[in-house]
Amino acid sequence: MRVRWMQLAFVGFVVGGLFLAAGAPVHSHWFTKLLREAGEAGQDAATTVPRLGIGALDEATAMLRRVPLTGEARVAFAAHATPEGHWKFTNRDGAVFTAATPDEMGRVTKTLAPDAPEAQSLSLYLSSDTVFLQPDLISNLSEGARLYMVLGEQSFPLGRLGGGSADNLHARVRPNVLVRVGERVAFKEAVWQLERQVPRGKVRVLALRPGGAASLAPKPRLDKSSGLSIADEVDPGRLAEALSSIGGQTALVTGRIEGDLLHVLPASGGEQTLSLTALRETAKRADVNLVFLHSAKPLQPGGRNWLWQTIEVGGLSNALARATFGDFLDALADGRGQFKVSAGTPSNGRVLIEAIPETSGRDLVDRVGTWVGDAVSDVAGQVVTDSVSAFMTSEVRQRELDQRIVPGIPSDIQFYYIGALVMGVIGWGVASGWWRMIWPSEERGEYRGSFGFDAARLVRGLVFVFVFLPIFGPFALLAMLLLQLMNILFMPMRFVQRLFGYAMAGGP
Repeated sequence: MRVRWMQLAFVGFVVGGLFLAAGAPVHSHWFTKLLREAGEAGQDAATTVPRLGIGALDEATAMLRRVPLTGEARVAFAAHATPEGHWKFTNRDGAVFTAATPDEMGRVTKTLAPDAPEAQSLSLYLSSDTVFLQPDLISNLSEGARLYMVLGEQSFPLGRLGGGSADNLHARVRPNVLVRVGERVAFKEAVWQLERQVPRGKVRVLALRPGGAASLAPKPRLDKSSGLSIADEVDPGRLAEALSSIGGQTALVTGRIEGDLLHVLPASGGEQTLSLTALRETAKRADVNLVFLHSAKPLQPGGRNWLWQTIEVGGLSNALARATFGDFLDALADGRGQFKVSAGTPSNGRVLIEAIPETSGRDLVDRVGTWVGDAVSDVAGQVVTDSVSAFMTSEVRQRELDQRIVPGIPSDIQFYYIGALVMGVIGWGVASGWWRMIWPSEERGEYRGSFGFDAARLVRGLVFVFVFLPIFGPFALLAMLLLQLMNILFMPMRFVQRLFGYAMAGGP
């Protein structure tokens, strides 16, 4: 009996300490984080074992092996600039050649591809570390080489806009979309945003008109023939309220952006101005992807121009039919040149993506042609998109939203709840004992009929399973494990007690 009380006292001391510790704020779901990190560690150990000893070069070499041996890729190498300023090149077979001088750089092809024809063009797949950490060294490579940037399992053609400094490095992610290569975090965020899916059922085209709606239906209206979204009329003064009603969706707004102001021109009346900061703050609270289509003439889609023609955003119908945000921008820029895309550093779950026209390689004839096309589009009742500014949920935030089982509740809390509930089920015996001390079982004689008795038992059981276990389940499991440990530790003592007790009882 004394041993049993010692066990209970020890367990009570430990559990009591845990209850006091539980009063501290919990900033993350430790159980889920532990499992996630363990899984990622196992995956990394299985997939990122270095072959050449340089992870970034191994990544580029792996991409090189996936490129078909056709056309310009017949002579291709992976390349990596070391911190010392030397270059390491590898071929598909993994052979490595290190070059530190211009003379050695000229022997790369002969060394790694001795059978290659003299006139065969060279393709170089650069490691991401080279592009982000030592972009100035890229100018040392062969001028005629085609350069590609390797990022994970993707590669993008790399080039300089207008030549010059490393700040002009851009990666082509779509035929008409270039992404500025700057900070690694910002670039990866931009690429992820361009690859994100844009479901048609979650895209809202907004037409701002006085007297329009103050809120929007949960789902957009779709054109029966094309399946694309039909513009929703919204009162400009109630736009923030309307955004709050379409949480998790993408809203497209056309207007002229000047500083922190958005200018819109309804079909009737003069221009109206809205605060971009206020709209972005509302979009942040509702997790709305807010995309502004900047136009010099902020006419709203669906209205009428001076020739009584229906106003449309040029290229928008084609863009809405695309699957990803990058394809959306590519379609908007089609026929007008290219968009240069840059991303800000993600902050508080949001990131600003800006796409502006690329004009460095365009001559005067091209620009005049664009101006004429803009004038024709205006007569035809089309709004020309000059640039795009998108205030989007960041990759980290979007992944967290996608992990939620119940909308509106952070995924960490949901995972913790499930994990704690499972722990409580495992420690059911201990948890049920604590529960009986808090809420004793019902007595049949206290109720007039069986219905009231059964209802009370049901409520007690539901509160125990869905409230008590998720809160005290981890402690119940720990207490059960500690009891099992104490039983093992005190097993020799019980054996001795039984032995002496048997002898004192007259045993041989």
